[in-house]
Amino acid sequence: MEFRNFVLGAAFVGAMVAPAAADPLPMDSPVTMGGVETVCTGVGSGKDDPRWASYPIKVEFSNGGAQFLSGAHVKIAGADGKAMTEFDCNGPWVLLRVPHGKYSVSATIGDKTHNASFSPPDHGQKRVEIQFPGFAANQ
Repeated sequence: MEFRNFVLGAAFVGAMVAPAAADPLPMDSPVTMGGVETVCTGVGSGKDDPRWASYPIKVEFSNGGAQFLSGAHVKIAGADGKAMTEFDCNGPWVLLRVPHGKYSVSATIGDKTHNASFSPPDHGQKRVEIQFPGFAANQ
C-alpha cells in the first residue's frame, strides 16, 4: 500500500513539472487562448463558413507551388516577442482576432520553421502567407 502511494505521488509530481504540450485545435471552432481568438480551418465545406470573413488575419500555410499544407505547430507573439499562444493546426488556415498592434507568427512543419509579422488591418482581412518551399502538397 505504501509503495503504491509513493508511485502515485511520484507520477503526480512528474506530471506537474513536465512541460505542457500544445493540443491540436478543433477544426472550424473558435477558441480563445492568451487573449487571441483563433480558428483552425481551410478544409472541406468548413472553409466556406461566412463567419471567417470577419477575422482580420488569415494565416495560410503553403508550399512553393502555392498548394496548401496542414499540420503546422503555430506560435503567436506580441510586439515584445513574448508568446501569447501556441497550438497545432490540422488545417491550412489559421484565423486570428487580435487587438490592433504588431504581432509575429511562427509555423513549424516537420523540421522547418518559418516566420511572418503582421498587424491587423483597420477594415477587411489581411492574408499572411507562410511558405515551405520543397514540401509536397497535402493529399
